[in-house]
Amino acid sequence: MIDVPNSNIRGALVAAAWLFGTSLACAQAPSSAPADDSALVTRGEYLARAADCMPCHTSDKSKPYAGGLALNTPFGAIYSVNITSDPTTGIGRWTYDQFKRALHDGIRADGAFLYPAMPFDAYTGIEEADLKALWAYVRRIPPAAVENTENGLSFPFNIRLGMLAWRELFFAPASFKPTPGKSAEWNRGAYLVEALGHCSDCHSPRNILGGIKGKAQFTGADIDGFYAPDIASAALAKNWTKDTLVQFLKTGSAPQKTVVFGPMAEVIHDSLAFLTDADRAAMVTYLLDSPPPPDAPAPQKLSPLPAGVYKRAAKLYIDNCAACHQDHGTGVANAIPPLANNPAVTADEPYNIITVALEGLPAGGTFGAMPSFAGRLSDRDIADLANYVRTSWGNQAAANATAKMVAAWRETVPVPDYGTQAASSFDCGEVGGAPGVATPDPKAVAAISAMLAGGNRDVPAMVSSYQGADPSASPADVVNALVTAYCPVVAASAAETYQKHAELRRFSLEAVADVSPGAAAVAFPPVDTIWASPAGKSLVTREPGSLAGPLKCPADDGKLVPVALAGKASALLGKPTLPVSGDKATQLAGALATTNPKARLSDVANALIASYCTLVVADASLEPAQQHGWMEQFGEQVIETLQLRP
Repeated sequence: MIDVPNSNIRGALVAAAWLFGTSLACAQAPSSAPADDSALVTRGEYLARAADCMPCHTSDKSKPYAGGLALNTPFGAIYSVNITSDPTTGIGRWTYDQFKRALHDGIRADGAFLYPAMPFDAYTGIEEADLKALWAYVRRIPPAAVENTENGLSFPFNIRLGMLAWRELFFAPASFKPTPGKSAEWNRGAYLVEALGHCSDCHSPRNILGGIKGKAQFTGADIDGFYAPDIASAALAKNWTKDTLVQFLKTGSAPQKTVVFGPMAEVIHDSLAFLTDADRAAMVTYLLDSPPPPDAPAPQKLSPLPAGVYKRAAKLYIDNCAACHQDHGTGVANAIPPLANNPAVTADEPYNIITVALEGLPAGGTFGAMPSFAGRLSDRDIADLANYVRTSWGNQAAANATAKMVAAWRETVPVPDYGTQAASSFDCGEVGGAPGVATPDPKAVAAISAMLAGGNRDVPAMVSSYQGADPSASPADVVNALVTAYCPVVAASAAETYQKHAELRRFSLEAVADVSPGAAAVAFPPVDTIWASPAGKSLVTREPGSLAGPLKCPADDGKLVPVALAGKASALLGKPTLPVSGDKATQLAGALATTNPKARLSDVANALIASYCTLVVADASLEPAQQHGWMEQFGEQVIETLQLRP
């Protein structure tokens, strides 16, 4: 049965894989040792046996853990590294956090990606307490001054940045979680087999990129001329009983069964023979009852997107975003913002991602500029990419972007930036349109122009007017029509050119924000008061779901508005006479944005809106309709002020 391949590639022989990478690299400041952690060290030694670390990291038996073992892969030789406590050639200067990052995240101490020869795809499941015990043991491995051997990988596999795609598609850091309904013994066995023992890394076939083939997990693999046999539960049940399999894992032989040879002999001799009887029994309990393998790799399993959409969107992310935003959306500290756990990314509306993808972002603060992808990605591409980013790496936003919604937002792109020739001339023939876009209905546009010329700036009313005149119009058509109608009105005003541009830009964003909810794949959750949503460099207004009943203020829990910013907004507002005038609202918005230049404009607006709401609700003399009216006036003025900021 488990007569796995070759003594030169055993154990962590993810050499079945693809790029078997160096597991560790030297790091930085040494950490201080605990006063007495002998019990932890003893447990760590046991766990290191269970994880089968020594055979892979030992070439010269007289220098255990000093590395140098050649792992032969289809892409060239890769050599295990020195993980002794030597401070120069080993990991003697590592910290626990760096050790954990290597095992849990597959990232070296110097920040480079590990190749999956170090089976971090399994070790990511090791529990925190066990990681600490392993670290207590590993840091006491006697130092051996053995230089690491340079890998012999061929181009392009010697470029570690290529691991971005592999990690995005096949790896998701995740700690082991017991399976409900299974016994403690079964779950212990699952932990030993899947995490510490990393059995799947040798006994599962790989695809062309080195990822384990979905339903083929445990079904056997060819490795360097040897065969790691099928150990899926169905295959084991045909030939093994629990008792004989337990004996085999302990001794390497069983009555009337095979005798172990090759790398599996080392696994038993150096690892499994040292485990307790209970742990070996737990492993067998799990192996004889292991669940059917998943259809998809771990990252895809965690996604709510359909399999086809996920694969397409993941490729879009790898091709267009991963080089800067990194795998798993982590970004680069002080250079590129993260996409994981970013509130602008996970807002109820997907406007921010859509706008940034279409328009890019200028350099600002510590972050560099981001290019526009409007010319290289279609509406469907951007919608899929937005939904992928909003639902990956722990982000739990709704996958509500659609191609129709993106098409509507694309209509705001032709509004020229101030300072360009088009903006200076304010040529309305070019503003609001795009090549290949049908001309809006002339009569409907004329009706909207009349509303605007008369001073009506009610965007929802104009949207309804155009949709009534042209029921078949797409969201993009509606936005194009409104901008086409408003452009001459803005052009005829006496405002400065930059003011004209800013006003037309603000109007276009409000128009697209008004038509977008109808194009969403998933309905946006309602809000109780006027609210600001991020949209690239700007923000848009989110209208309350209902104006009936008493006014409800947003929860003061730090989830919707940063606590520090909310405190500053409240202090700035003080206790004014209600209602606050439009001029005063403008001053407040400008002052809070100016004194908090790193804050998102949407957070600035919402901090003021939430603080003002508490003041309005506290006035018991007000009727609900008056409360809502005051909030609408204040919120609109604050948001419009921030929209018009340079």
